[in-house]
Amino acid sequence: MKKSCHRILSGSVLALAVAAMGGCSLFSNESRFEPVDLTQYQQQVNGFTVWSASIGSGSGFGFAPALVGDSVYAATPDGSVVKANLSNGAIQWKTKLDEALAAGVGTDGNVVVVTTTKGKVIALDSTGTLLWTTNASTVVSTPATIAGGLVVVRADDYRVQAFNAQNGELQWSYLRTNPEMALKANSRMLIDGNQVLVGVPTGRLVSLDLQTGTPQWDILAATIQGPTDLDSVTDVVGQPLLSGNGLCLATYQGRVGCYAISANGAQPVWNQPFSSAVGVGAAGNSLYAASVHGEVRAYNITNGQELWTDQTLTNRGLTNPVVYGNVLATGDYEGYVHFYSAADGTLLGRVSAGSGRAIVSPMTATNIGILIQNGSGNLVMLGVK
Repeated sequence: MKKSCHRILSGSVLALAVAAMGGCSLFSNESRFEPVDLTQYQQQVNGFTVWSASIGSGSGFGFAPALVGDSVYAATPDGSVVKANLSNGAIQWKTKLDEALAAGVGTDGNVVVVTTTKGKVIALDSTGTLLWTTNASTVVSTPATIAGGLVVVRADDYRVQAFNAQNGELQWSYLRTNPEMALKANSRMLIDGNQVLVGVPTGRLVSLDLQTGTPQWDILAATIQGPTDLDSVTDVVGQPLLSGNGLCLATYQGRVGCYAISANGAQPVWNQPFSSAVGVGAAGNSLYAASVHGEVRAYNITNGQELWTDQTLTNRGLTNPVVYGNVLATGDYEGYVHFYSAADGTLLGRVSAGSGRAIVSPMTATNIGILIQNGSGNLVMLGVK
């Protein structure tokens, strides 16, 4: 049985149920918006579970495992926060907070940060013991990021705030004008040197000085394409991907592309029309993107030439694409992980990630395998052979 469309748009003023970011219509039940059934293919690789660890219950857009050295940190909506061994999944510590969580985990290995559905920011120390608690401007459903003695969060009103990592004192705050609607999807900040890169509404990526919050430059990665409120939603999605002296990213209802970064700011190298809710991945000279409609595409990262495209997984609510060895992997709304040839887009295999629920947390390629937080609240390391 096909599951109903499931991804959600939300905004500071209005909440939109634009079901399943796989293109499902807000006003129609037309079959063309339904996820396709799994197709037959010639299996050429096998996915297998290297290890699996139960960390809590549930998952969500704000939850992303974080890697530091040989450890992985993760959290679930029921208040569970864990540190596990990356090699075998052994739980090194687990803390159960008496709070429902909205996002996690942000960590530098010394401080571990999660946020609650009531707008609290909670920091634990390296042993999982409570370090401090403070309040953000509103609910934070994007994982925090930590560097330079600061914990940086982006709240759902798109205010970016930095707190002292040791005591939680507010250091700076940044806010720009917000639209009435914004996309609720996997969006993650990135700290690069002394700048923090943050996606903000209307298709912009902003570079803020890490220590002061002062804007340094921004990228207009997407422009509004039509007159309606829905047309105005053009958020930067996923996590910016550093590439050489630049970065690459994707937007919802906008573009996928790469930008050169210099002392004078950011300049586009190339971009192509595209709509994603999950961002991009890369390996070698290729950039990979999964669209809201279930297309998987590969581009030449240098000039944007399309290398291949596949529509086998139409409307299956795909995750961010990641590359492990010669295989490109993406998860879907039924908990499957699909494997493509990274070189030519041939579908090579698929495997269940241990839950029939949607994989909404971003996947991560490691030197051991592909790390997944599945829809049931388990960490799963998948190997491919």
